[in-house]
Amino acid sequence: MLPCFLCYISPLFCICLLIMLPLSLLCPSVCICLDYHTIDCRDQGLPSLPNLFPLDIRKLLAANNHIQSIPADLFLFYADLVYLDLRNNSLTSLEEGTFSTSTRLVFLDLSYNNLTQLEAGIFKSADRLIKLSLGNNNLSEVHEDAFENLDALQVLELNDNNLQSLSVAVLESLPSLRTVRLDGNPWICDCEFANLFFWIDENSNKLQKGVEEIQCILEDRKVFLHELSDISFSECKFSLSLTDFLIIIFSGVAVSIAAIFSSFFLATTVHCFQRCAPNKDEDEDDDEK
Repeated sequence: MLPCFLCYISPLFCICLLIMLPLSLLCPSVCICLDYHTIDCRDQGLPSLPNLFPLDIRKLLAANNHIQSIPADLFLFYADLVYLDLRNNSLTSLEEGTFSTSTRLVFLDLSYNNLTQLEAGIFKSADRLIKLSLGNNNLSEVHEDAFENLDALQVLELNDNNLQSLSVAVLESLPSLRTVRLDGNPWICDCEFANLFFWIDENSNKLQKGVEEIQCILEDRKVFLHELSDISFSECKFSLSLTDFLIIIFSGVAVSIAAIFSSFFLATTVHCFQRCAPNKDEDEDDDEK
């Protein structure tokens, strides 16, 4: 009977034992655990994040390592994580679904990595994010829906990347945005950049370092945005994109086809009416007889 009794109490006993374990036994050997909620793994030369943390960890510091990827199930096991610092690592991409359960994440620092692009909805479930740092990467492409659902985001850092253009929809999708950094990118001053220029001009108060710090390439030379004005992009206000041209061509073809069918239908109707209507000359001959 005693062994069976132990079978029933063992799960509860294990849980109690885990709760009573000293913090030092739950903390990864290469990290420093100041308390049950904060773990410091900085400057340890780690190739990846340690596998085991206290389940109620809230703040993870892992900057200045060689971490190449974020485990796809990180936020599944550590759902209470609100602060994640992965500065100065070797991240090259973000796996789809990595942040699908990061519903409590507030601060995320991915600066000084090797990220090259951000796909649509990559941070979609991290809807409580307040600050997102992506500066000093190699970003050359940011999908216009990359920050979808980040309604609480107040600070966005995209500085010192390889961005030559950026859809205004990226910034307009952030209703709570207060501070943004766009400096240090090789912007191209063409018509594709015009909409972003107008947005920056209207929201200059949100630029952490001001318009004076942003440059773009115009006719093979760099100019500061404060040297430009709306007139600089006046020829772009009426320019048409490839999509616009395709829409115009499609609309023209559709209208032409509709006109042809309408003409054919009208001609057919008139012809039928003429054939079915009584002949006036024959009616006059009948009357004379």
